[in-house]
Amino acid sequence: MLVANGIFIYGCITQLVMGKPWGNNPMSNLMLIVVTILLLLLTVSLFFSRLDTVINKEGVYIRMFPFQLKTRFIPWDYVLDAGVNKVRLNGHGIRYGFRTKTYTVSGNYVLELTLKNNRKIFIGTQKIEELADFLDKINAEREANRK
Repeated sequence: MLVANGIFIYGCITQLVMGKPWGNNPMSNLMLIVVTILLLLLTVSLFFSRLDTVINKEGVYIRMFPFQLKTRFIPWDYVLDAGVNKVRLNGHGIRYGFRTKTYTVSGNYVLELTLKNNRKIFIGTQKIEELADFLDKINAEREANRK
């Protein structure tokens, strides 16, 4: 991303400041400025992105800032199964698949939630042991309440 930003900033300097057309088929000045600003905004938003997750007795709260401004809540009553798994992930962010949604920032471990509508949600975690202990307690409580 930094290389792409550098190239477009160089293009802006070349075309707008030095007055030489940038490239064989140059963009208009306005379009060059708009593309450069959008690319810079995307880079800054990726740099400041974070996954906010709260997991408690009520359920799971998820928010991928700045791409998702509203926190999503998934109550335990809507979850069929929950576990910590190691998966192979490429990159980070919010990814949509057929009947799946993945929220990750880094790492290879996720909280895997299977919902009552048979959809799956994968939420990246760095606190594997702590999450596994908490899920054991929650699953035991849910099992006791079913009886």
